Amino acid sequence: MSYEQEEEDQYGPGYEVGSYTKDYNDGPYDGENDMTINTNPEGKPRILLMGLRRSGKSSIQKVVFHKMSPNETLFLESTNKIVKDEISNSSFVQFQIWDFPGQVDFFDPNFDCEMIFGGCGALVFVIDAQDDYIDALMKLNLTVTRAYKVNPNIRFEVFIHKVDGLSDDHKIEAQRDIHQRANDELMEEGSYMKHVLQTYIIDSNEALDLKLVRKPEDVHNDEKTFKPEMSHQIFGENESIFGYQDLKVQLYYSAGKLNTYLGVKYQKKIEPKQFDGATADNIMEALPPKLQPGFMTNLDDFMASIAKEDSFIPPGEILSTYAVNKGSAKERNFEMRTCTIEEPDFLSYHERLQTFLLWYVDAASFISIDDDRWRFYLIFEKYQCDGKPRYAICGYATVYLYFAYPNKTRPRISQFLVLPPFQRMGLGAELLNVIYRSFLKDSNILDITVEDPSEEFVRLRDFVDAQNCKKLESFSKESLQEGFSSKMVEDAQRELKINKKQARRIYEILRFHATNIANPEEYRAYRLDIKRRLNIPYQKEASDYKKLQKALNPDELRSTMSTSSREQRVENLEKQYQQLESEYRHTLERLASSK
Repeated sequence: MSYEQEEEDQYGPGYEVGSYTKDYNDGPYDGENDMTINTNPEGKPRILLMGLRRSGKSSIQKVVFHKMSPNETLFLESTNKIVKDEISNSSFVQFQIWDFPGQVDFFDPNFDCEMIFGGCGALVFVIDAQDDYIDALMKLNLTVTRAYKVNPNIRFEVFIHKVDGLSDDHKIEAQRDIHQRANDELMEEGSYMKHVLQTYIIDSNEALDLKLVRKPEDVHNDEKTFKPEMSHQIFGENESIFGYQDLKVQLYYSAGKLNTYLGVKYQKKIEPKQFDGATADNIMEALPPKLQPGFMTNLDDFMASIAKEDSFIPPGEILSTYAVNKGSAKERNFEMRTCTIEEPDFLSYHERLQTFLLWYVDAASFISIDDDRWRFYLIFEKYQCDGKPRYAICGYATVYLYFAYPNKTRPRISQFLVLPPFQRMGLGAELLNVIYRSFLKDSNILDITVEDPSEEFVRLRDFVDAQNCKKLESFSKESLQEGFSSKMVEDAQRELKINKKQARRIYEILRFHATNIANPEEYRAYRLDIKRRLNIPYQKEASDYKKLQKALNPDELRSTMSTSSREQRVENLEKQYQQLESEYRHTLERLASSK
Protein backbone atom coordinates (compact mmCIF):
# COMPACT_ATOMS: atom_id res chain seq x y z
CA MET A 1 0.00 0.00 0.00
CA SER A 2 2.54 2.59 -1.14
CA TYR A 3 1.88 6.02 -2.54
CA GLU A 4 5.57 6.84 -3.01
CA GLN A 5 5.56 6.92 -6.80
CA GLU A 6 2.34 8.88 -6.95
CA GLU A 7 3.78 11.48 -4.59
CA GLU A 8 6.77 12.00 -6.90
CA ASP A 9 4.52 12.25 -9.93
CA GLN A 10 2.32 14.82 -8.25
CA TYR A 11 4.79 17.05 -6.49
CA GLY A 12 8.22 16.19 -7.75
CA PRO A 13 11.17 14.66 -5.89
CA GLY A 14 11.91 15.86 -2.39
CA TYR A 15 8.66 17.76 -1.86
CA GLU A 16 7.31 17.32 1.66
CA VAL A 17 3.60 17.72 1.81
CA GLY A 18 2.46 19.96 4.64
CA SER A 19 5.41 19.09 6.88
CA TYR A 20 7.95 21.11 8.80
CA THR A 21 10.83 22.37 6.72
CA LYS A 22 14.06 20.44 7.15
CA ASP A 23 15.25 22.57 10.03
CA TYR A 24 11.70 22.88 11.35
CA ASN A 25 12.26 26.48 12.40
CA ASP A 26 9.65 28.08 10.14
CA GLY A 27 6.70 26.57 12.00
CA PRO A 28 4.06 24.14 10.76
CA TYR A 29 2.44 24.25 7.37
CA ASP A 30 -0.45 26.66 7.41
CA GLY A 31 -3.13 25.32 5.13
CA GLU A 32 -5.31 28.37 5.69
CA ASN A 33 -3.46 30.29 2.98
CA ASP A 34 -5.21 28.12 0.39
CA MET A 35 -8.64 28.36 1.98
CA THR A 36 -11.36 30.50 0.51
CA ILE A 37 -13.16 30.47 3.87
CA ASN A 38 -11.76 31.69 7.17
CA THR A 39 -12.05 28.48 9.24
CA ASN A 40 -10.13 29.80 12.22
CA PRO A 41 -11.27 33.27 13.23
CA GLU A 42 -9.13 33.18 16.37
CA GLY A 43 -5.99 32.58 14.37
CA LYS A 44 -4.92 29.64 16.55
CA PRO A 45 -5.08 26.47 14.44
CA ARG A 46 -5.02 23.15 16.31
CA ILE A 47 -2.94 21.31 13.68
CA LEU A 48 -2.59 17.70 14.66
CA LEU A 49 -1.44 15.67 11.66
CA MET A 50 -0.81 16.23 7.97
CA GLY A 51 -1.70 13.32 5.72
CA LEU A 52 -2.54 12.24 2.21
CA ARG A 53 -5.91 11.19 0.84
CA ARG A 54 -6.37 8.93 -2.22
CA SER A 55 -9.01 10.07 -4.71
CA GLY A 56 -9.83 7.44 -7.32
CA LYS A 57 -7.14 4.99 -8.42
CA SER A 58 -4.25 7.29 -9.17
CA SER A 59 -4.61 10.83 -7.87
CA ILE A 60 -3.39 12.00 -4.46
CA GLN A 61 -4.97 14.84 -2.53
CA LYS A 62 -3.34 16.87 0.19
CA VAL A 63 -5.85 16.79 3.06
CA VAL A 64 -6.04 19.29 5.90
CA PHE A 65 -8.63 18.91 8.64
CA HIS A 66 -9.36 22.18 10.44
CA LYS A 67 -10.79 21.76 13.93
CA MET A 68 -13.59 24.20 14.65
CA SER A 69 -16.66 24.34 16.87
CA PRO A 70 -19.58 21.87 16.75
CA ASN A 71 -22.45 22.37 14.28
CA GLU A 72 -20.10 23.59 11.54
CA THR A 73 -18.75 21.95 8.41
CA LEU A 74 -15.98 19.39 7.90
CA PHE A 75 -13.85 20.65 5.02
CA LEU A 76 -11.38 18.36 3.34
CA GLU A 77 -9.08 20.79 1.57
CA SER A 78 -7.57 19.08 -1.45
CA THR A 79 -5.79 20.06 -4.62
CA ASN A 80 -8.92 19.97 -6.72
CA LYS A 81 -12.00 20.49 -4.53
CA ILE A 82 -13.51 21.09 -1.13
CA VAL A 83 -15.54 18.14 0.09
CA LYS A 84 -18.34 18.70 2.56
CA ASP A 85 -19.01 15.72 4.80
CA GLU A 86 -21.73 15.41 7.38
CA ILE A 87 -21.16 13.83 10.80
CA SER A 88 -23.90 12.19 12.90
CA ASN A 89 -27.07 14.08 13.83
CA SER A 90 -26.35 16.86 11.32
CA SER A 91 -23.47 18.10 13.54
CA PHE A 92 -20.19 18.97 11.87
CA VAL A 93 -16.67 19.38 13.29
CA GLN A 94 -13.56 20.62 11.50
CA PHE A 95 -10.11 19.17 12.06
CA GLN A 96 -6.54 19.94 11.12
CA ILE A 97 -3.73 17.51 10.36
CA TRP A 98 -0.02 17.68 11.06
CA ASP A 99 2.77 15.66 9.48
CA PHE A 100 5.93 14.96 11.51
CA PRO A 101 9.06 13.89 9.58
CA GLY A 102 10.95 11.08 11.25
CA GLN A 103 13.81 13.29 12.37
CA VAL A 104 11.54 15.56 14.42
CA ASP A 105 11.76 14.99 18.15
CA PHE A 106 8.38 16.32 19.18
CA PHE A 107 9.14 15.49 22.83
CA ASP A 108 11.90 18.05 22.79
CA PRO A 109 11.30 20.60 25.60
CA ASN A 110 10.72 23.22 22.90
CA PHE A 111 7.53 21.43 21.85
CA ASP A 112 4.27 21.67 23.76
CA CYS A 113 3.01 18.06 24.00
CA GLU A 114 -0.19 19.22 25.63
CA MET A 115 -0.91 21.42 22.62
CA ILE A 116 0.09 18.76 20.10
CA PHE A 117 -1.75 15.78 21.59
CA GLY A 118 -4.28 17.30 23.98
CA GLY A 119 -7.06 17.53 21.42
CA CYS A 120 -5.80 14.86 19.04
CA GLY A 121 -8.33 12.34 17.79
CA ALA A 122 -6.02 10.00 15.90
CA LEU A 123 -2.32 9.43 15.37
CA VAL A 124 -1.08 7.63 12.24
CA PHE A 125 2.46 6.26 12.45
CA VAL A 126 4.19 5.40 9.13
CA ILE A 127 6.82 2.61 8.99
CA ASP A 128 9.03 1.98 5.94
CA ALA A 129 8.75 -1.76 5.18
CA GLN A 130 11.93 -1.70 3.03
CA ASP A 131 14.13 -0.09 5.66
CA ASP A 132 15.54 -1.29 8.99
CA TYR A 133 12.43 -0.55 11.01
CA ILE A 134 13.76 -1.45 14.49
CA ASP A 135 14.43 2.21 15.31
CA ALA A 136 11.02 3.13 13.91
CA LEU A 137 9.34 0.59 16.22
CA MET A 138 11.19 2.02 19.20
CA LYS A 139 9.97 5.48 18.28
CA LEU A 140 6.45 4.09 17.78
CA ASN A 141 6.53 2.74 21.32
CA LEU A 142 7.79 6.03 22.69
CA THR A 143 5.26 8.02 20.70
CA VAL A 144 2.27 5.91 21.71
CA THR A 145 3.11 5.77 25.42
CA ARG A 146 3.91 9.46 25.76
CA ALA A 147 0.97 10.62 23.65
CA TYR A 148 -1.35 8.32 25.63
CA LYS A 149 -0.24 9.93 28.90
CA VAL A 150 -1.25 13.33 27.54
CA ASN A 151 -4.49 12.15 25.94
CA PRO A 152 -5.80 8.61 26.65
CA ASN A 153 -8.55 9.05 24.03
CA ILE A 154 -6.20 9.10 21.02
CA ARG A 155 -6.77 6.40 18.38
CA PHE A 156 -3.48 4.93 17.16
CA GLU A 157 -3.01 3.54 13.63
CA VAL A 158 0.17 2.08 12.04
CA PHE A 159 0.67 2.56 8.27
CA ILE A 160 3.19 0.16 6.63
CA HIS A 161 4.82 2.05 3.75
CA LYS A 162 6.67 0.84 0.59
CA VAL A 163 5.27 -2.68 0.49
CA ASP A 164 4.57 -2.51 -3.27
CA GLY A 165 8.20 -3.38 -4.05
CA LEU A 166 8.06 -6.58 -1.96
CA SER A 167 6.95 -10.03 -3.01
CA ASP A 168 3.65 -11.29 -1.63
CA ASP A 169 5.47 -13.56 0.84
CA HIS A 170 7.72 -10.73 2.00
CA LYS A 171 4.73 -8.42 2.34
CA ILE A 172 3.03 -10.87 4.68
CA GLU A 173 6.24 -11.57 6.57
CA ALA A 174 7.02 -7.85 7.00
CA GLN A 175 3.50 -7.13 8.16
CA ARG A 176 3.55 -10.01 10.62
CA ASP A 177 6.98 -9.07 11.95
CA ILE A 178 6.15 -5.40 12.41
CA HIS A 179 2.81 -6.28 14.01
CA GLN A 180 4.42 -8.75 16.42
CA ARG A 181 7.31 -6.50 17.40
CA ALA A 182 5.06 -3.47 17.88
CA ASN A 183 2.62 -5.44 20.06
CA ASP A 184 5.41 -6.98 22.10
CA GLU A 185 6.92 -3.58 22.82
CA LEU A 186 3.57 -2.10 23.77
CA MET A 187 2.72 -5.15 25.89
CA GLU A 188 5.90 -4.56 27.83
CA GLU A 189 5.00 -0.92 28.14
CA GLY A 190 1.52 -1.94 29.27
CA SER A 191 3.07 -4.09 31.98
CA TYR A 192 5.13 -1.09 32.98
CA MET A 193 2.01 1.06 33.11
CA LYS A 194 0.32 -1.60 35.22
CA HIS A 195 3.30 -1.53 37.56
CA VAL A 196 3.03 2.25 37.77
CA LEU A 197 -0.67 1.98 38.59
CA GLN A 198 0.16 -0.48 41.36
CA THR A 199 2.21 2.22 43.06
CA TYR A 200 -1.01 4.21 43.40
CA ILE A 201 -2.77 1.43 45.35
CA ILE A 202 -2.40 1.84 49.10
CA ASP A 203 -3.31 -0.58 51.89
CA SER A 204 -5.99 1.40 53.72
CA ASN A 205 -5.04 -0.19 57.04
CA GLU A 206 -1.50 1.12 56.59
CA ALA A 207 -2.64 4.51 55.31
CA LEU A 208 -4.87 5.25 58.29
CA ASP A 209 -3.24 6.80 61.37
CA LEU A 210 -5.36 6.87 64.53
CA LYS A 211 -4.38 8.87 67.60
CA LEU A 212 -5.72 9.73 71.03
CA VAL A 213 -4.14 13.12 71.64
CA ARG A 214 -3.50 14.19 75.22
CA LYS A 215 -1.24 17.18 74.50
CA PRO A 216 -0.34 19.13 71.33
CA GLU A 217 3.04 17.41 71.01
CA ASP A 218 1.26 14.07 70.48
CA VAL A 219 0.07 15.25 67.06
CA HIS A 220 3.62 15.01 65.71
CA ASN A 221 4.67 11.97 67.77
CA ASP A 222 4.56 8.83 65.63
CA GLU A 223 4.77 6.65 68.74
CA LYS A 224 1.23 7.74 69.61
CA THR A 225 -0.13 6.36 66.34
CA PHE A 226 -2.09 3.12 66.27
CA LYS A 227 -3.53 1.25 63.32
CA PRO A 228 -6.94 -0.25 62.51
CA GLU A 229 -7.46 -4.01 62.39
CA MET A 230 -9.81 -3.64 59.43
CA SER A 231 -11.01 -0.94 57.08
CA HIS A 232 -13.27 -2.77 54.61
CA GLN A 233 -16.35 -1.16 56.12
CA ILE A 234 -15.17 2.16 54.71
CA PHE A 235 -12.78 1.36 51.85
CA GLY A 236 -14.22 -1.90 50.48
CA GLU A 237 -13.41 -5.59 50.71
CA ASN A 238 -9.92 -5.18 49.25
CA GLU A 239 -9.10 -2.67 52.00
CA SER A 240 -7.27 -0.40 49.60
CA ILE A 241 -7.28 3.22 48.50
CA PHE A 242 -6.47 4.06 44.89
CA GLY A 243 -4.89 7.14 43.42
CA TYR A 244 -2.23 8.27 45.87
CA GLN A 245 1.42 7.73 46.72
CA ASP A 246 2.71 8.00 50.31
CA LEU A 247 -0.84 8.51 51.55
CA LYS A 248 -1.65 9.29 55.19
CA VAL A 249 -5.23 9.54 56.40
CA GLN A 250 -5.07 11.22 59.79
CA LEU A 251 -7.97 10.51 62.13
CA TYR A 252 -7.13 12.10 65.47
CA TYR A 253 -9.24 12.34 68.62
CA SER A 254 -8.69 14.39 71.74
CA ALA A 255 -8.18 11.74 74.43
CA GLY A 256 -11.09 12.73 76.64
CA LYS A 257 -13.71 14.72 74.79
CA LEU A 258 -13.08 12.91 71.51
CA ASN A 259 -13.07 16.10 69.46
CA THR A 260 -12.16 14.80 66.01
CA TYR A 261 -9.76 15.85 63.25
CA LEU A 262 -9.65 14.38 59.75
CA GLY A 263 -6.76 15.14 57.43
CA VAL A 264 -5.38 13.68 54.21
CA LYS A 265 -1.71 13.98 53.17
CA TYR A 266 0.08 12.48 50.17
CA GLN A 267 3.16 13.00 48.04
CA LYS A 268 1.47 12.44 44.69
CA LYS A 269 -2.03 12.04 43.27
CA ILE A 270 -2.80 10.23 40.02
CA GLU A 271 -3.41 12.31 36.88
CA PRO A 272 -6.51 10.95 35.09
CA LYS A 273 -5.34 12.05 31.65
CA GLN A 274 -2.21 9.94 31.99
CA PHE A 275 -4.02 6.73 32.97
CA ASP A 276 -7.08 6.36 30.76
CA GLY A 277 -9.22 8.61 32.95
CA ALA A 278 -8.47 6.76 36.20
CA THR A 279 -9.34 8.97 39.17
CA ALA A 280 -8.30 8.84 42.80
CA ASP A 281 -10.72 7.59 45.45
CA ASN A 282 -12.45 10.45 47.23
CA ILE A 283 -11.44 9.94 50.86
CA MET A 284 -13.19 13.08 52.00
CA GLU A 285 -16.38 11.63 50.60
CA ALA A 286 -16.03 8.12 52.07
CA LEU A 287 -15.18 8.91 55.70
CA PRO A 288 -17.20 12.00 56.74
CA PRO A 289 -20.62 10.29 56.68
CA LYS A 290 -19.34 7.97 59.44
CA LEU A 291 -18.05 10.80 61.62
CA GLN A 292 -20.09 13.02 63.86
CA PRO A 293 -20.94 16.37 62.23
CA GLY A 294 -18.60 19.08 63.43
CA PHE A 295 -15.31 17.20 63.01
CA MET A 296 -12.37 19.43 62.16
CA THR A 297 -10.26 19.54 59.02
CA ASN A 298 -7.98 22.33 60.25
CA LEU A 299 -5.13 20.93 62.33
CA ASP A 300 -4.50 24.22 64.16
CA ASP A 301 -8.12 24.30 65.32
CA PHE A 302 -7.81 20.73 66.57
CA MET A 303 -4.62 21.44 68.49
CA ALA A 304 -6.25 24.47 70.09
CA SER A 305 -9.10 22.24 71.30
CA ILE A 306 -6.68 20.11 73.34
CA ALA A 307 -6.42 22.90 75.92
CA LYS A 308 -10.12 22.40 76.71
CA GLU A 309 -9.53 18.82 77.90
CA ASP A 310 -9.11 20.14 81.46
CA SER A 311 -12.84 20.67 81.71
CA PHE A 312 -13.78 17.14 80.65
CA ILE A 313 -15.48 14.95 83.27
CA PRO A 314 -16.29 11.37 82.17
CA PRO A 315 -19.97 10.48 81.99
CA GLY A 316 -21.60 7.90 84.23
CA GLU A 317 -21.19 6.28 87.63
CA ILE A 318 -17.92 4.71 88.76
CA LEU A 319 -18.39 0.95 89.26
CA SER A 320 -14.76 -0.04 89.80
CA THR A 321 -11.18 1.22 89.78
CA TYR A 322 -8.28 -0.76 88.40
CA ALA A 323 -4.52 -0.23 88.69
CA VAL A 324 -1.68 -1.52 86.51
CA ASN A 325 1.85 -1.78 87.99
CA LYS A 326 0.35 -0.86 91.32
CA GLY A 327 2.75 0.73 93.78
CA SER A 328 5.45 1.40 91.19
CA ALA A 329 6.57 4.60 89.49
CA LYS A 330 4.77 3.39 86.36
CA GLU A 331 1.44 2.86 88.09
CA ARG A 332 -1.53 3.65 85.86
CA ASN A 333 -5.06 4.06 87.16
CA PHE A 334 -8.34 3.31 85.41
CA GLU A 335 -12.02 3.80 86.14
CA MET A 336 -14.87 1.54 84.98
CA ARG A 337 -18.09 3.52 84.60
CA THR A 338 -21.67 2.86 83.54
CA CYS A 339 -24.35 5.16 82.22
CA THR A 340 -27.66 5.27 80.35
CA ILE A 341 -29.05 7.55 77.66
CA GLU A 342 -30.34 9.83 80.41
CA GLU A 343 -26.77 10.95 81.12
CA PRO A 344 -26.45 14.62 80.01
CA ASP A 345 -24.55 15.08 76.71
CA PHE A 346 -23.86 11.33 76.45
CA LEU A 347 -25.70 11.02 73.12
CA SER A 348 -23.22 13.22 71.23
CA TYR A 349 -20.29 11.68 73.10
CA HIS A 350 -21.37 8.18 72.10
CA GLU A 351 -21.66 9.21 68.45
CA ARG A 352 -17.97 10.09 68.49
CA LEU A 353 -17.00 7.03 70.52
CA GLN A 354 -18.73 4.45 68.34
CA THR A 355 -16.74 5.45 65.25
CA PHE A 356 -13.90 3.29 66.62
CA LEU A 357 -16.05 0.22 65.95
CA LEU A 358 -15.55 0.66 62.20
CA TRP A 359 -11.87 -0.27 62.54
CA TYR A 360 -12.07 -3.09 65.12
CA VAL A 361 -15.48 -4.81 65.01
CA ASP A 362 -16.43 -6.73 61.86
CA ALA A 363 -19.92 -6.01 60.50
CA ALA A 364 -20.20 -3.19 63.01
CA SER A 365 -23.32 -1.08 62.89
CA PHE A 366 -24.05 2.12 64.74
CA ILE A 367 -26.81 1.64 67.30
CA SER A 368 -29.68 3.94 68.01
CA ILE A 369 -29.35 4.70 71.71
CA ASP A 370 -32.70 6.40 72.16
CA ASP A 371 -33.96 3.09 73.63
CA ASP A 372 -33.77 3.12 77.44
CA ARG A 373 -32.95 -0.61 77.54
CA TRP A 374 -29.37 0.07 76.49
CA ARG A 375 -26.62 0.08 79.14
CA PHE A 376 -23.15 1.50 78.51
CA TYR A 377 -19.87 0.62 80.19
CA LEU A 378 -16.79 2.77 79.71
CA ILE A 379 -13.11 2.57 80.67
CA PHE A 380 -11.14 5.76 81.32
CA GLU A 381 -7.54 6.23 82.34
CA LYS A 382 -7.14 8.94 84.95
CA TYR A 383 -3.82 10.74 84.63
CA GLN A 384 -2.16 14.00 85.60
CA CYS A 385 -1.32 16.84 83.19
CA ASP A 386 0.30 19.99 84.57
CA GLY A 387 -0.83 18.97 88.03
CA LYS A 388 -4.48 18.59 87.01
CA PRO A 389 -6.46 15.36 86.56
CA ARG A 390 -7.41 14.42 83.04
CA TYR A 391 -9.14 11.44 81.46
CA ALA A 392 -8.50 9.37 78.35
CA ILE A 393 -11.03 6.94 76.88
CA CYS A 394 -9.69 3.35 76.75
CA GLY A 395 -12.65 1.26 75.64
CA TYR A 396 -16.31 0.57 76.10
CA ALA A 397 -19.10 -1.99 75.86
CA THR A 398 -22.81 -1.87 75.14
CA VAL A 399 -25.44 -4.20 76.62
CA TYR A 400 -29.09 -4.52 75.66
CA LEU A 401 -31.70 -5.81 78.12
CA TYR A 402 -33.83 -8.38 76.29
CA PHE A 403 -37.00 -9.93 77.64
CA ALA A 404 -36.75 -13.59 78.73
CA TYR A 405 -39.97 -15.59 79.10
CA PRO A 406 -41.94 -15.53 81.32
CA ASN A 407 -40.82 -12.62 83.52
CA LYS A 408 -37.04 -12.33 83.36
CA THR A 409 -34.46 -10.16 81.63
CA ARG A 410 -31.57 -11.49 79.59
CA PRO A 411 -28.79 -8.90 78.99
CA ARG A 412 -26.93 -9.36 75.73
CA ILE A 413 -23.46 -7.91 75.24
CA SER A 414 -23.61 -6.25 71.83
CA GLN A 415 -20.31 -4.39 71.38
CA PHE A 416 -17.08 -4.75 73.30
CA LEU A 417 -13.87 -2.88 72.53
CA VAL A 418 -10.58 -2.06 74.22
CA LEU A 419 -8.53 0.34 72.09
CA PRO A 420 -5.06 -0.85 70.94
CA PRO A 421 -3.00 1.49 73.17
CA PHE A 422 -4.64 -0.14 76.22
CA GLN A 423 -4.70 -3.79 75.24
CA ARG A 424 -2.77 -6.56 77.05
CA MET A 425 -3.22 -4.75 80.35
CA GLY A 426 -6.10 -6.84 81.71
CA LEU A 427 -8.67 -4.12 81.03
CA GLY A 428 -10.90 -6.33 78.88
CA ALA A 429 -11.20 -9.01 81.58
CA GLU A 430 -11.83 -6.37 84.23
CA LEU A 431 -14.55 -4.70 82.13
CA LEU A 432 -16.30 -8.03 81.50
CA ASN A 433 -16.24 -8.82 85.22
CA VAL A 434 -17.66 -5.36 85.95
CA ILE A 435 -20.54 -6.08 83.55
CA TYR A 436 -21.18 -9.42 85.25
CA ARG A 437 -21.10 -7.91 88.74
CA SER A 438 -23.54 -5.17 87.76
CA PHE A 439 -26.22 -7.83 87.18
CA LEU A 440 -25.36 -10.48 89.79
CA LYS A 441 -27.59 -9.15 92.55
CA ASP A 442 -30.59 -8.58 90.32
CA SER A 443 -32.96 -11.52 90.70
CA ASN A 444 -34.77 -10.53 87.50
CA ILE A 445 -31.68 -11.31 85.43
CA LEU A 446 -31.78 -14.84 84.02
CA ASP A 447 -28.33 -15.00 82.41
CA ILE A 448 -26.04 -13.03 80.11
CA THR A 449 -25.53 -13.76 76.42
CA VAL A 450 -23.28 -12.34 73.71
CA GLU A 451 -24.26 -11.20 70.22
CA ASP A 452 -22.13 -12.74 67.47
CA PRO A 453 -18.84 -12.79 69.41
CA SER A 454 -15.50 -12.46 67.62
CA GLU A 455 -12.75 -15.04 68.17
CA GLU A 456 -10.90 -12.56 70.39
CA PHE A 457 -13.96 -12.04 72.58
CA VAL A 458 -14.62 -15.80 72.78
CA ARG A 459 -11.12 -16.26 74.20
CA LEU A 460 -11.59 -13.39 76.65
CA ARG A 461 -14.97 -14.71 77.79
CA ASP A 462 -13.62 -18.27 78.19
CA PHE A 463 -10.79 -16.97 80.36
CA VAL A 464 -13.03 -14.85 82.62
CA ASP A 465 -15.75 -17.54 82.94
CA ALA A 466 -13.24 -20.32 83.61
CA GLN A 467 -11.52 -18.18 86.22
CA ASN A 468 -14.85 -17.62 87.96
CA CYS A 469 -16.33 -21.11 87.57
CA LYS A 470 -13.32 -22.93 89.02
CA LYS A 471 -14.20 -21.31 92.35
CA LEU A 472 -17.58 -23.09 92.39
CA GLU A 473 -17.82 -26.45 94.19
CA SER A 474 -19.76 -28.01 91.31
CA PHE A 475 -16.71 -27.42 89.09
CA SER A 476 -14.26 -29.12 91.44
CA LYS A 477 -11.84 -31.66 89.97
CA GLU A 478 -13.85 -34.58 91.36
CA SER A 479 -17.13 -33.24 89.92
CA LEU A 480 -15.52 -32.58 86.55
CA GLN A 481 -14.36 -36.21 86.27
CA GLU A 482 -17.96 -37.35 86.71
CA GLY A 483 -19.15 -35.43 83.65
CA PHE A 484 -21.30 -32.43 82.88
CA SER A 485 -24.22 -32.06 85.31
CA SER A 486 -27.36 -30.00 85.85
CA LYS A 487 -25.78 -28.76 89.09
CA MET A 488 -23.07 -27.05 87.06
CA VAL A 489 -25.72 -25.34 84.89
CA GLU A 490 -27.69 -24.17 87.94
CA ASP A 491 -24.68 -22.86 89.85
CA ALA A 492 -23.17 -21.08 86.86
CA GLN A 493 -26.49 -19.41 86.06
CA ARG A 494 -27.38 -18.45 89.63
CA GLU A 495 -23.95 -17.38 90.87
CA LEU A 496 -22.37 -15.97 87.71
CA LYS A 497 -25.27 -15.38 85.25
CA ILE A 498 -23.58 -17.75 82.78
CA ASN A 499 -26.00 -19.45 80.33
CA LYS A 500 -26.18 -23.21 79.80
CA LYS A 501 -24.26 -23.34 76.52
CA GLN A 502 -21.34 -21.39 77.93
CA ALA A 503 -21.42 -23.43 81.15
CA ARG A 504 -20.91 -26.61 79.09
CA ARG A 505 -17.94 -25.04 77.29
CA ILE A 506 -16.35 -24.01 80.59
CA TYR A 507 -16.86 -27.53 81.92
CA GLU A 508 -14.92 -28.91 78.94
CA ILE A 509 -12.09 -26.41 79.45
CA LEU A 510 -11.76 -27.13 83.17
CA ARG A 511 -12.11 -30.90 82.71
CA PHE A 512 -9.30 -30.78 80.16
CA HIS A 513 -7.23 -29.03 82.83
CA ALA A 514 -8.15 -31.77 85.33
CA THR A 515 -7.36 -34.60 82.87
CA ASN A 516 -4.01 -36.36 82.97
CA ILE A 517 -3.36 -36.56 79.23
CA ALA A 518 -0.36 -38.81 79.93
CA ASN A 519 -2.88 -41.43 81.07
CA PRO A 520 -4.26 -43.01 77.83
CA GLU A 521 -7.53 -44.13 79.39
CA GLU A 522 -8.20 -40.82 81.12
CA TYR A 523 -7.37 -38.83 78.00
CA ARG A 524 -9.49 -41.15 75.83
CA ALA A 525 -12.48 -40.76 78.19
CA TYR A 526 -12.18 -36.98 77.88
CA ARG A 527 -12.05 -37.08 74.09
CA LEU A 528 -15.06 -39.39 73.86
CA ASP A 529 -17.04 -37.09 76.17
CA ILE A 530 -16.40 -34.12 73.88
CA LYS A 531 -17.05 -36.08 70.68
CA ARG A 532 -20.38 -37.38 71.99
CA ARG A 533 -21.54 -33.75 72.19
CA LEU A 534 -20.11 -32.95 68.77
CA ASN A 535 -21.88 -36.00 67.31
CA ILE A 536 -25.37 -34.82 68.31
CA PRO A 537 -26.03 -33.02 64.97
CA TYR A 538 -25.05 -36.20 63.07
CA GLN A 539 -27.44 -38.25 65.21
CA LYS A 540 -30.24 -35.82 64.39
CA GLU A 541 -29.31 -36.03 60.72
CA ALA A 542 -29.58 -39.81 60.82
CA SER A 543 -32.94 -39.62 62.63
CA ASP A 544 -34.35 -37.18 60.07
CA TYR A 545 -33.12 -39.39 57.25
CA LYS A 546 -34.98 -42.43 58.62
CA LYS A 547 -38.21 -40.43 58.91
CA LEU A 548 -37.92 -39.19 55.34
CA GLN A 549 -37.22 -42.71 54.07
CA LYS A 550 -40.75 -43.67 55.06
CA ALA A 551 -42.34 -40.69 53.31
CA LEU A 552 -40.31 -40.29 50.10
CA ASN A 553 -39.23 -42.47 47.20
CA PRO A 554 -35.46 -42.91 46.63
CA ASP A 555 -35.20 -40.14 44.02
CA GLU A 556 -37.08 -37.64 46.18
CA LEU A 557 -35.00 -38.61 49.18
CA ARG A 558 -31.70 -38.03 47.34
CA SER A 559 -32.85 -34.62 46.12
CA THR A 560 -34.08 -33.61 49.59
CA MET A 561 -31.07 -34.43 51.76
CA SER A 562 -27.81 -36.27 51.80
CA THR A 563 -26.09 -37.94 54.73
CA SER A 564 -22.45 -38.22 55.60
CA SER A 565 -20.75 -41.57 55.47
CA ARG A 566 -19.35 -43.04 58.66
CA GLU A 567 -15.80 -42.26 57.54
CA GLN A 568 -16.73 -38.65 56.85
CA ARG A 569 -18.37 -38.28 60.27
CA VAL A 570 -15.33 -39.71 62.05
CA GLU A 571 -13.00 -37.41 60.13
CA ASN A 572 -15.14 -34.33 60.80
CA LEU A 573 -15.47 -35.13 64.48
CA GLU A 574 -11.71 -35.46 64.84
CA LYS A 575 -11.14 -32.09 63.12
CA GLN A 576 -13.69 -30.39 65.36
CA TYR A 577 -12.19 -31.93 68.44
CA GLN A 578 -8.64 -30.87 67.56
CA GLN A 579 -9.84 -27.31 66.97
CA LEU A 580 -11.52 -27.22 70.36
CA GLU A 581 -8.52 -28.69 72.16
CA SER A 582 -6.31 -25.98 70.65
CA GLU A 583 -8.70 -23.26 71.88
CA TYR A 584 -8.92 -24.83 75.34
CA ARG A 585 -5.15 -25.04 75.64
CA HIS A 586 -4.91 -21.31 74.92
CA THR A 587 -7.35 -20.53 77.73
CA LEU A 588 -5.57 -22.79 80.21
CA GLU A 589 -2.23 -21.18 79.39
CA ARG A 590 -3.67 -17.76 80.17
CA LEU A 591 -5.20 -19.06 83.40
CA ALA A 592 -1.82 -20.42 84.44
CA SER A 593 -0.04 -17.12 83.69
CA SER A 594 -2.63 -15.05 85.58
CA LYS A 595 -1.86 -16.62 88.96
